Amino acid sequence: MNKLLSTICCILLVCASQAQTMRVWMKDGSERQFAVSEIDSVRFSEKETSMEQIKQEIEHFLDDWNAAMIAADTVRLGAMMDDDIILRHITGMTQTKREWLEEVASGSMKYHKIEKRDVVVTSNSDGSASVSFTSVITATIWGSYGTWTLSGTMRLVKRSERWIRVE
Repeated sequence: MNKLLSTICCILLVCASQAQTMRVWMKDGSERQFAVSEIDSVRFSEKETSMEQIKQEIEHFLDDWNAAMIAADTVRLGAMMDDDIILRHITGMTQTKREWLEEVASGSMKYHKIEKRDVVVTSNSDGSASVSFTSVITATIWGSYGTWTLSGTMRLVKRSERWIRVE
């Protein structure tokens, strides 16, 4: 693999030296043009993340998220969220991460069963991913037991090789 990358780099440098500008296709699919004098080095990523891999990782994140909610595992839930996240309930009420985790820990928000449906993952140009889905949630929320079908969207970013919920 390294020999192939070295060969590609040499070919690119030879082509670039014969031209005034070089067109580069970016990871997000956009095209940029650089003056040859602007290019200090060429960096290739040997580990590209495919959209299929991103989808699998986020499906796994959702499964872990749902399992942690059912288990009331506030340590795991806390590690899966950004510290500054604001959570919005179906009533429109908002809670900080700390407030929501306290409700889960106290049992005033008890999740019994969660089924995810219609998961759609989108990779954003800023490196984040958005996931839209429908959840069928059976829970006891502030003393009211019921089953609700909810549609939602999460925005996630990858930090230290782990997806973290930020919205």
